[in-house]
Amino acid sequence: MKIGIEAQRIFDPQRHSSDYVAINLIRALQTLDQRNEYFIFARPGDDRSSLREASNFHVIEIPGYNYLHWEQVQLPRYMRRFSIHVMHSTANTAPVRREVPLVLNLHHINFMDTHDRTKAETRYQQLSNRYRRWIVPRVVDQADLIITVSEEEKQRILNRFPKVQANRVQVVYNGVSEAYRQADANLWTEIRKRYKLTEPYLLHFGSTEARKNTSRVIESFITVAARIPDLSLVVTNVSGAYVDSILHMNHQSELRSRITVLESVRQEDLPGLYFGARIFLYPSTRESFINPLLEAMTVGVPIITSDLPVMHEMAGQSVICVEPTDVNLLTESILSLYLDPVRSRQLAEEAQQMVQGFTWERTARQMIQIYESFK
Repeated sequence: MKIGIEAQRIFDPQRHSSDYVAINLIRALQTLDQRNEYFIFARPGDDRSSLREASNFHVIEIPGYNYLHWEQVQLPRYMRRFSIHVMHSTANTAPVRREVPLVLNLHHINFMDTHDRTKAETRYQQLSNRYRRWIVPRVVDQADLIITVSEEEKQRILNRFPKVQANRVQVVYNGVSEAYRQADANLWTEIRKRYKLTEPYLLHFGSTEARKNTSRVIESFITVAARIPDLSLVVTNVSGAYVDSILHMNHQSELRSRITVLESVRQEDLPGLYFGARIFLYPSTRESFINPLLEAMTVGVPIITSDLPVMHEMAGQSVICVEPTDVNLLTESILSLYLDPVRSRQLAEEAQQMVQGFTWERTARQMIQIYESFK
């Protein structure tokens, strides 16, 4: 059976979360599946280290003027050229016209909520979301099977697209890379030197998107910092100017020296960054694609996250869930957990047990069954 996998950006040095999902899935498939023949369709890029070919795994680089031309014009041509039997599009969008069954990974539909757009979006993000809002309703109606990341997101998809039957949407959980299971103090020491981090610290993956709640995390830290003088905060994926503006609005600019801003972090450095944190803060107001939660659980970091159904689905009672818009409650939870090392350790251990089943091997076995169902 010839299986096509769209993985357009896997050779792009600036990969997105869905690109790492595709890479980890393909690597697991290479280990497990010697029966079928795979054609990985990617765009030429500068970082070829992410994936290597195998005897039954062929990497096909397809040129294209832009995302739309690559996906809607070039990809269908190459699908015909290699006589693909089933096509798996891995990142929310897919060709509208094709001649074979389509398996569509719809990780989330956040981009469909136009009211949630922010002025902080780059021009690229604006164009990307506009393209998704145009193409996704079309391919969702056509897809033979839609794969998503949680039961919560499945329900959102069914509510948003009422023509889609429930049996056409299947939940396949993402796995967690083995690198997170292997994080240790030696790795942490390297990361601490590389990023000039000071201990102890709270860790938050930030964003200028309102749903990521970064402004409230910083507001909460203002109060926490007054109670725990040696504690710092590490925030990723935002600029120092963004953090400065929040501190200035709260008349706390002097606290800037205790907040480390990492505008970008290498993927391979994330396990060590988690390992060194006392608490991982993940209080999003809406989530579906929650790999950071699973990664932190795997490393063994106590977690404070949002009281959302998807968090309970993934983590059970092994994390602290709070109302994400309540800064006071977030503050109290941080103080309570930080000052109770026994409870912190207990939650971290429970989370590590809870997350053991989230492996890329399990994900790959489920996907092989799905592919072969189209024989």
